[in-house]
Amino acid sequence: MKTRRIMAALEQGSGGRGKLILGAPPVGEPFVVWGQRWLSETIVPPAVRAGIDWWHVDNGFYWPANGRPTGYYAITFRGLSPAFITDADRTRLPFRMAEWRQRRGDHVLLALPGMHYGRMLGADMAAWCRTIAERIAAHTDRPILLREKGCIRPLAHDLARAFVVVTHSSKVAVDAVVAGVPANVEPSNPAAPVCSTDLAEIEAPKMPERNAWWASLMAQQFTLDEMRSGFAFRAMSGVKDRFDGLCSAAL
Repeated sequence: MKTRRIMAALEQGSGGRGKLILGAPPVGEPFVVWGQRWLSETIVPPAVRAGIDWWHVDNGFYWPANGRPTGYYAITFRGLSPAFITDADRTRLPFRMAEWRQRRGDHVLLALPGMHYGRMLGADMAAWCRTIAERIAAHTDRPILLREKGCIRPLAHDLARAFVVVTHSSKVAVDAVVAGVPANVEPSNPAAPVCSTDLAEIEAPKMPERNAWWASLMAQQFTLDEMRSGFAFRAMSGVKDRFDGLCSAAL
């Protein structure tokens, strides 16, 4: 139901350039897909190998829809990570983030990713999880508080006395940065532009300016109404144009 609702909204907003298809798209054709399992695992790897354009829909970075008719959905191009749009409109969904905490807590909050994250692109979250605590311990003596995906504890509780957050791809890093808690993440994380990506920096994590990053994220999440109106389709096309321009410049 939620997949059909999203895709029908995008079809309506495409102005006749998109078509809702149940199952795999025609061979060689660009596509939009929701989620990371089942159909995604079938159609994304061949598209990556062939250089076919594809977009991925997931829950939004801020006020996520989580399958509901209201809220936001993130849409990323040729991957699971949002682009960093340096000239994004800062008046769209402005949000006053907490100042970076200068006096923080004692523990490292380790937020584990879902085991299916990135599997369609060859990522192995189980392998990352098996070694991450040991790798953290090589750079700090701070205790580690483990937070598994789907944890029922309020995130605010775990962040309240966190010195830093460590995670792979989880949007927990976005929530942490917004709350003023620095994070150490993998480069694929949506918060990576304002986080450390080297565990050697765990005791002195980066705490940069965040407004440009926030505007960039907000430019890549949309409501169903924004999909139906064509706003999301135009934004998706704009990211593709930027991507194609960078590839042309690299050549």
